[in-house]
Order: sequence, then C-alpha cells, then structure tokens
Amino acid sequence: MGISREVFLAVAAIFSVILFFGIYYLMTGRKVFNKLITNQSVSQESKDFVSDKFTGILMTGVLPFIVFILAAGIPVSEIGMKTGNMNRFGYLFAGLIVITIGSAFFSSKSPNVQRSAPELRIKLWHTRHIILSSLTWLVYLFGYELFFRGILWFLCFNVFGFWWAVIINVALYSLVHVPKGKLVTYGAIPLGLLLCTLSYFTGSFLPAFLIHSAMAISTELFSVYHSPGFQYSKAIPAK
Repeated sequence: MGISREVFLAVAAIFSVILFFGIYYLMTGRKVFNKLITNQSVSQESKDFVSDKFTGILMTGVLPFIVFILAAGIPVSEIGMKTGNMNRFGYLFAGLIVITIGSAFFSSKSPNVQRSAPELRIKLWHTRHIILSSLTWLVYLFGYELFFRGILWFLCFNVFGFWWAVIINVALYSLVHVPKGKLVTYGAIPLGLLLCTLSYFTGSFLPAFLIHSAMAISTELFSVYHSPGFQYSKAIPAK
C-alpha cells in the first residue's frame, strides 16, 4: 500500500527545504551570480548583496513555485496564496508591524546585530541604496515566506495537524539560520512560531510576508542609522 499524495507532498516539502537551502548557501558562498553584474559603476558590496538575494529568490521562491505549484499542480489557494481571513485581524497586523519596527529600532543599536546588518555592506548609503535594499528584500521574502509559511506550512498542516506542522516548520526555519549564527538561529524560533500561527488563523502566508518584510527592511535601515561604520547621504553621488 503506497502513501497518499498528500503525505508525499508534505514529505517532499520538508526535504525540499533542506535541499534548496543547502544549494542556496553553497551558491552564495561561491558568489555564483556576481559575474553577471558587469556594470563597473556598481560596488562590490552591491554586487554581493544582489547576488545573494537573487540566489535566494531563485532557490527559495522560484524553484518551490515551479515544483509544487506548476509541476505538482497544487492550487495556489491551498498553500495560502490568498488574503483569507486577513480582514478580521487588521488591527492585530497593524500592531504587530508597529511592534516589529519598534523592536528593530532598538535591536539595531546592538553590536551583535550590526555585525550582520545591514546585509548591503556599502559604507556610504544614498537613496538608491535604500530603494535597492528594500525592493530586493520584498521580492526575496515573498518567495521565502511562500515556501515556509505557504507551501511547507499548509502541506504539513493538512497531513500532520497543527502542532506537528509547527514543530516541523519552526525546526527547519531555525535550522536554515544556523549559518547566520546563534543569535539569529535562536531568534528564528519565536518568530517562526508567530508566523506559523498567523498563517493558521488567516489561511494565508501574506501576514507572515508583511511582518517578516517589515522586520528585515527596518533592521537594515536602522542599522545604517545606528552603526558608526555606515552613513546616509542625501547628496547625489558622483558618477
């Protein structure tokens, strides 16, 4: 007697997280896409940032979409690509986003946070760098959260139930952050629990995407503001 399609897809999602993130870290370590950016006016720091995030978009967004939605034929509504019950929790989302941005403001003062943020390590920031960083994070995290709190969450929840889906999701979410250090790895546990809970109550991965984006972008920009090694200039940079 073979396993059901639902169980197969849930298990496939679990192994896909491990496989795709393993390839992602291998590719970012080798800066695979840096050589595609040939514009001499683009700094090495910008090339590294764009290359890493483009790799992430490919491995944690585009490929999972192709495998599970296009190839496996899973309807997007079944993996949380819809607004769901978000309108019922509007005030909660607004409050969580405010808290997230406020927490990022204070946490970005920490030297531990400043060692890894901003990820765009250019020393002198201009408006174009804010736009580049923010838009790149948004695109990257859309696919990232579609993978974790969309595909992985809903496929596992439908087969294993709430608590096992939470354990699997949070464990994998924490695991993929190990290369980023203990602080980020341990911090992924409560954040992952919160984002899974939001997906459960709303039937959508979009709240997780919005909150994660608010956290990432605000941490990036506040780290520039607070870190003595970075500064922002309103002046138009010379070509």
